[in-house]
Amino acid sequence: MRVVLLDGAGYIGSVASHYLVSHGHHVTVVDGLIYNRGDDPGQLLPNTTAFVSGDLRDPALLADVCDGADAVVHLGGIVGEPACRLDEELAVELNYAAPMIAAEAAAGAGVGQYVFFSSCSVYGRHEGTVDEDTEPNPLGIYARTKVLAERRLPDVLAGVSKFTTLRLATVHGSSPRQRLDSVVNSMASRAVATGRIPLNGGAQRRPLVHVGDVAEVLAGVMAENLAGAWNVGSDQENHTIADIAETVAAVVPGSKIQRGPERDETDARDYRVSFARLQRHMPGACATALKHGVQEIADLLATRTIADPDEPQYDNHRGLADAFTADRVRSLRSLACRRYQAEYTAATWGRP
Repeated sequence: MRVVLLDGAGYIGSVASHYLVSHGHHVTVVDGLIYNRGDDPGQLLPNTTAFVSGDLRDPALLADVCDGADAVVHLGGIVGEPACRLDEELAVELNYAAPMIAAEAAAGAGVGQYVFFSSCSVYGRHEGTVDEDTEPNPLGIYARTKVLAERRLPDVLAGVSKFTTLRLATVHGSSPRQRLDSVVNSMASRAVATGRIPLNGGAQRRPLVHVGDVAEVLAGVMAENLAGAWNVGSDQENHTIADIAETVAAVVPGSKIQRGPERDETDARDYRVSFARLQRHMPGACATALKHGVQEIADLLATRTIADPDEPQYDNHRGLADAFTADRVRSLRSLACRRYQAEYTAATWGRP
């Protein structure tokens, strides 16, 4: 299968590219490398992967890379609420306009499948257990852009491409393009570097998934040509923030939990997710346990593969701030971007 990975040189994409190539797929990665960490795509990606450097808001570029593709996978965007708040206009362009422009290109090229990477963050805050039929409750810019893209992409792709949404649990574990700003990776790296595990509150619930399992699910979805929305994770990996801290303390010798306020008011997300639908179609998917991802991060620091976890390159919020300062990324305000910005501004959250 000829697969195009948009933003495929990132934390998840670099893992997915290796997995797909190892299973016989021909992969083309398109990435703007906006964080400019000095990454060499040749070091991040398999040797057989074609790499195209470019802006995912460029219709001509997207039309070119979609030509002849069997599947297009959109992994791109600004991840996380803190990074999105740096520039809401840019977040909307990269998280909403870009996947819509890519869908137009995919439909125009007759691509058979379009996979959009979303997030369980769309659920926001819910009592009980949520599943794919639960009404989203987006609490910030990041989740709102994801919800709106989920709603609008099927309109663009109708009659041409099968549309699949992967709502990821919080991802952890090691990658060629490492991030340390997600909750598991952050706690684990802090534990090794300082011996302390910061914990604000702890009762908030988070589903977790290992980055390698995400790549495996992506391959499975394409192999089975599955459509619709899929929560990606496993029921066994629904944890509280306190559970995560306790696991890190058990894995990292000598580390201790440093408790802060009862609740972190900067992040109100709290949800337990059902992954039953995925398990029915892919029994045993996402089986990698939390402690495995924690150990991977601990090993990266213990072996000095990562010497300083505080470097901005490992944090999307700080890395994006540096990109702004260096003028490596900005809002385009193209005609298409302005149109999708207007849709985002006009959207009413909480109902289709």
